Order: sequence, then C-alpha cells, then structure tokens
Amino acid sequence: EVVDQDTHQIMNIEFHDQTTRKSYHFTDSFKFNLASVGERGVVYACPPEEGHPARVHYKPYATWASLGEWTHELPTGEQAVAVAAGGTPPTRSLRKLQDADAEGNGYVVVATNKGYIRFFSGGGAQKGPVWAIDGDVVSMVAGRDYVFVVHREGSASLDGRFKAHYSTYFLTSYFKQVIRI
Repeated sequence: EVVDQDTHQIMNIEFHDQTTRKSYHFTDSFKFNLASVGERGVVYACPPEEGHPARVHYKPYATWASLGEWTHELPTGEQAVAVAAGGTPPTRSLRKLQDADAEGNGYVVVATNKGYIRFFSGGGAQKGPVWAIDGDVVSMVAGRDYVFVVHREGSASLDGRFKAHYSTYFLTSYFKQVIRI
C-alpha cells in the first residue's frame, strides 16, 4: 500500500505468509514509481526529480541485513524503466539471524531508458558487463540465476502489432529469441 503525502509517500509492505518475511513500512521521500518483489528483497526505483538523479534502492528482507540496504544513483539522463529482484528462494525464515541461510541478499537487475541492462549484487555493487538491448523494454523478471526480458523493436504496425523479442540472461550465458505479439 502506498499513501501519497504530497512531499513524500508512506510505503506499507505486507506479506500473507509472515513466517518467512516480516512486514514493514517506511517514508519514501523520492517517490518511487517502480518496484519488484523478489525472493530475498524488494527493489524500488524513481525518476530524476527536483535536482536528484534517478535512483535504485534495494531493501533485503533478512533482519540481520538491515544494514544491507543500498541506493545507487543512475548516470545523468538515465532512468529505470523496469526493475527485477532475483535470488535463490530461502530455505528458512529470513526474519531471524539464527534462521537465515547463507545464500545472501540475492541480486538486482535494472533496465534503463538508454537501452541498458545493469546487474547489481544484493550488496549494491554493480557487477558484470552492462548489457545493451535492442528496442524498448516491455517487462522483466528475475529468478534464481537468470533474468528474462521482453523488449520490442520499433513502433507498432498498422494493425497494432509489434515484434517482441525476449532475452534470457543467465548469470553465466545469454539466449535471445523473437516472438510475434
């Protein structure tokens, strides 16, 4: 739930199954407009506004990782158009330190208006190469060790159709396929 307060937002995040993740709320002074709920945390993004650059913010679920929150400012002129949070599903509760497993905080993927796909560790370090993608990103989802990106080239045809492509980036390889929508 998001409550708009004109100068900021109040974000309330609640989970149906609270045995593995605890609900929380926070004051959002950047007015995040994108989010992705992952296995290990939630990633938020906001456009540049009132003098601040576009930002990506990650909040891991694990209570022992409360200091693991991080924010990354995107380069000038670049803003997120899609975000995804990935990682290994937890085998135990992430609510308590003694119950947490050793798989870490997952990872974050950000698609930008400049056609870039940026990868970040769960600790906030940008990792690997920055991928360039053809066309506009339509949607994106991250899993255990991959990100699946749907993107389109050009504008729609006269009958309203467009050519969609999907790309799957594994942490160790890359696969691309074209589909017609």
